[in-house]
Amino acid sequence: MLRFNENQRRLWKLAWPAIMGNISQTLLNLVDMMMVGQLGALALAAVGLGGQVSWFMMPIMAAVATGTLALVARFVGAKDGASATLALEQSLYLAFLLGIPVMLFGWVFGDDILRIMGAKPDVVALGYEYIKVLFAFYPIRFAGFTAFSALRGAGDTKTPMKLGILMNVVNAVLDYLLIFGKLGFPKLGPVGAAWASGIGITTSFLIGLYLLWSGRLVLRFKPSWSFHPDMAGRILRIGIPTMVERGIFSFYNFIYMSIVTRFGTVALAAHQVGLRVESIAYMPAFGFNVATSALVGQGLGEGNPEKAERTVYEALKMVGLFMAVMAFILIAFPRYLVMPFISPSDPNYGEVMRLASIYLIIVGISEIPLGWLFVLGGALRGAGDTKTPMYITAVSKLLFRIVPAYLLGFGFTIGPIHFEGLGVIAAWIAMSLETFTTAALFWWAFKRGKWKYVKV
Repeated sequence: MLRFNENQRRLWKLAWPAIMGNISQTLLNLVDMMMVGQLGALALAAVGLGGQVSWFMMPIMAAVATGTLALVARFVGAKDGASATLALEQSLYLAFLLGIPVMLFGWVFGDDILRIMGAKPDVVALGYEYIKVLFAFYPIRFAGFTAFSALRGAGDTKTPMKLGILMNVVNAVLDYLLIFGKLGFPKLGPVGAAWASGIGITTSFLIGLYLLWSGRLVLRFKPSWSFHPDMAGRILRIGIPTMVERGIFSFYNFIYMSIVTRFGTVALAAHQVGLRVESIAYMPAFGFNVATSALVGQGLGEGNPEKAERTVYEALKMVGLFMAVMAFILIAFPRYLVMPFISPSDPNYGEVMRLASIYLIIVGISEIPLGWLFVLGGALRGAGDTKTPMYITAVSKLLFRIVPAYLLGFGFTIGPIHFEGLGVIAAWIAMSLETFTTAALFWWAFKRGKWKYVKV
């Protein structure tokens, strides 16, 4: 039986619901991919690439969510409930309003983005239909994500977990009904997965908003229907560097996905399958990211930076153990993990299986440093130091992922030296190596200790 010390108990109390909640969120995407995968490689590639376009919008959502979590954690640590309530209200307004232009962007430019990424015409046509529905729910998605971040900053990770599970159940049921046209529902194919996701997200948000409004949770939503520039400014001052950081990462990921896409539809389908499987593997890292962010912010709010630092060291040890288990599973059983996502009747079944299995083995090698990266990044952001991660991302992703993926993937000629290129496998090797370098840079930033003195 595991025995935890006081710091480890506090971490685990916040981490396990965050892990379960995010697994539920990830399962929403996994269920989509497994059901859509029964329609063939074209549908799989279209939904996967459409999901990547959707993911590119996450930096805007992160700007409000990160600032909200850091401020709420500080206020809770300082026992300032009124300011925590005000931060929640202002963050919900900001998130919903920012979601509107994102929704319009997806409707107007979604097909152009798919073309720029190198998708073939049939993938563009199907992917754009998926994107138009998915983006319609973005204002609600932004607001819901921000509300969950506020609760986590206040130390409540169980409510987001429960609402995430509800969202996943609604999504799974509607996936079956709308993708395949069961029980009298229209057969919408891949677009049905977008409707199922959106309705699940909306259901979860509305119930969460009711709970916040009713005063049953650690935070309460008391709408004054007024804008407080000072509080909104504090949220954005912390969050904007995260938005820039995520924007840089999204831009680099856009380039990275464009590289992967140019290796062909089969390589893209294998990448999407591997990515979805791995997304479950790093859920422990996400849970400790959330727990570390909240506890570091609360520790600094109490005026106790040493306590916050001890929390981070404990989190690094705990996440290392969890991610070691995940790494073993990915490396030892890749084919079994890939099977549920591919239809045996697909003519590309064998090649997608082979490539996706290679993907999981490569990324499995870097799962432990990935966990450390999550914890250290959570510590810095929970302290309100969002500029340092921004600078690290700008350098590391370009030099250690994009450049090697392109050169080693497509090959190069320099004078008498000619390298043929390794194809999509090179892109995956570059991604795994970059995880090591980014984790090392985050460790250096944490050890400098400047995060202890950030004013929010």
